[in-house]
Amino acid sequence: MKQWLMIAAVVTLCSAMMTGCKCNAQRPVNGTMEEAVAVGEAPQAVVDLMKHVNIDECYETLMEDKTTGVGVWSLLKCSDTISSEGYGMVVAKGDVKTALPQLRHGRMPRARYDAATGDLWILGSDMEGTGVNVERPYLLRFGDDGYASIVNSVDPYEMQEAIRKVLTYSIDGQDITFYNKGKKLVTVTNHIEDMGGFMDDAIYIGEQVSYSIEGPLTVHITPGVNFVVGKVLHYDDMPTFSATVNLTTESIELGDFQVDAE
Repeated sequence: MKQWLMIAAVVTLCSAMMTGCKCNAQRPVNGTMEEAVAVGEAPQAVVDLMKHVNIDECYETLMEDKTTGVGVWSLLKCSDTISSEGYGMVVAKGDVKTALPQLRHGRMPRARYDAATGDLWILGSDMEGTGVNVERPYLLRFGDDGYASIVNSVDPYEMQEAIRKVLTYSIDGQDITFYNKGKKLVTVTNHIEDMGGFMDDAIYIGEQVSYSIEGPLTVHITPGVNFVVGKVLHYDDMPTFSATVNLTTESIELGDFQVDAE
């Protein structure tokens, strides 16, 4: 009788240990950003140059709609020897030009104007570098006088935190499964073998946040893997997810995440 009780106790203990194992439990993705991202100050050379707007060879045309008269230009350089450091944009409607020296466009700015809604979307950059691409969308509208103003933008930290509310993951061996609001999105297999295995907080977002504006505003994020060896996130084998963004003055509302086609 005692032997059976001992066996039963061992089985119960093993069952409890297996149930309590967190390796397969869903957990929120971690964030690389700890606070809102400062927009930064434009170099004085950019501010001085854009006091008098003159579209010339120093600017790159992002869009120019002949029908609506709306155009967007990014400042590439202040002179042959002075870089704009990624700052400075000009928005025009007809003959009225609005200088936006503090808007940081970065290396790959884009713009789209929706004549039906009057929305002008500009994609600028907050962080760029090796393995890092963090964009910021700006929503502009024109006043009755033709001048444009920024009415909203998405801070990368706010987007990161909105995503962390809905995107979770679990790990089983080398398989990483992602979930959107608890519903499975995709399972990928890690093939990196020389980094000492996963850290306890294995999956992070925040270094790869971009947008598309061809249709509704859509965010694209690629998670990175945190290994025991090194402090650099790895993106091998990782999928990219996208979701539509409904932007209000009070909140960020995300549609369901989908896996982007490779």
